[in-house]
Amino acid sequence: MKPRTVVPAELIGIARFQSGVVSRQQALEAGLTHVGVRGLVGTGRWKPIARGIYSMGEVRWEQLLWAGVLIGGPGSTVGGLAAAHQLGIAPQPEVIDIWAPRAASYRRRAAPSPWDFHRGTRASRGNPPHLSVEETVLDLCSTCGPDGITAWIGKAVGGWLTTPDRILAALERTPNLRNRKLIGECLGVVAGGSNSALEARYRRDVEQAHGLPIGTRQKSVSSGTASDVVYQEYGTIAELDGKLGHRGDGEVRDAWRDSKHLLLGFVTLRFGWADVTGRPCEVAARVSDVLRMRGWDGVPQLCPDCLHVA
Repeated sequence: MKPRTVVPAELIGIARFQSGVVSRQQALEAGLTHVGVRGLVGTGRWKPIARGIYSMGEVRWEQLLWAGVLIGGPGSTVGGLAAAHQLGIAPQPEVIDIWAPRAASYRRRAAPSPWDFHRGTRASRGNPPHLSVEETVLDLCSTCGPDGITAWIGKAVGGWLTTPDRILAALERTPNLRNRKLIGECLGVVAGGSNSALEARYRRDVEQAHGLPIGTRQKSVSSGTASDVVYQEYGTIAELDGKLGHRGDGEVRDAWRDSKHLLLGFVTLRFGWADVTGRPCEVAARVSDVLRMRGWDGVPQLCPDCLHVA
């Protein structure tokens, strides 16, 4: 009977830190031989996860995360939806995004693979190493539209994991990030507590681009209130909501104010940041329909990107 290969205590300590996962290089540096590694795999004590990556026990989500980090090499970190899952703001994804330094010499895995590797040095934290909350939000926002940007920022900020100002600070450190302007605009609205940027977009992309009447800004329709956009002649109000996760007491107050204005002859339309930035043509169509129902005899115009206003 061949003698049982003894795993060095140093390697066992490394494995404990890495959810039971080690690389061949780590095993050799700890004192095992190539023959010893093959023996551990051959007897089933170690389970291969990828070329040169092994688990001393089960192979589940945590082991796949560490395997991806080890494949990427020193400085690699978990990003994307996998990082969001680690932070508790997304379900477990099928593919694990790994950021690896540009100088890393990892071999790309042929599909199907549980990992998707990206080149770039990113700051990390935690175990397994993953992007910070702010970096994760920016990572995800860079690949989606206004609705997605609003949703990811809302999950992180609404879950008390970070603040708009901290995400803005991280954004300033990433000048080449895709969707940077759109992300910054959303964060500026949220962090500043002002709808000025949203109102400017509404005027440009909804009213002016579609030939709609220009409403009066910040007009008081009832005592103690100031509405974002008021079409006085047509008894219509457009409220622009730049808040994220706008629920609870604020929502109740809005409904109460809307009902009060309805008694005064004003109908209220409400649009969020994602509506105005992501689908201004649909917003214009809705506003146009209501204005025409309430006496406007104008004709809305088609903007270059218009699909909905007729």
